[in-house]
Amino acid sequence: MTVSLTPAEAEAKIQQIQEARGQAVQKLNQISDAQEQMLSSNWQGGSASTYQQTSQAQREEFDDIIKSLDATVEKGSEHLRAVANMDNG
Repeated sequence: MTVSLTPAEAEAKIQQIQEARGQAVQKLNQISDAQEQMLSSNWQGGSASTYQQTSQAQREEFDDIIKSLDATVEKGSEHLRAVANMDNG
């Protein structure tokens, strides 16, 4: 099986990956913002504190996921460009 990829095709795929990453980050941020809004306007006391701690831990996990996505996008972009360059070099 032969892999063939032009530089234009590689850049188009990279753009798709970056857009998907951007959409995922946007959704994660929307979830985080909704949680913060809910906490600040409706909850008081111990339950609010417990939920806020859980929410903060989730946000840290989201940030780790975003970092992993960024690394994956970066590495995938490098590989796509390398394949395209070998095919056209």
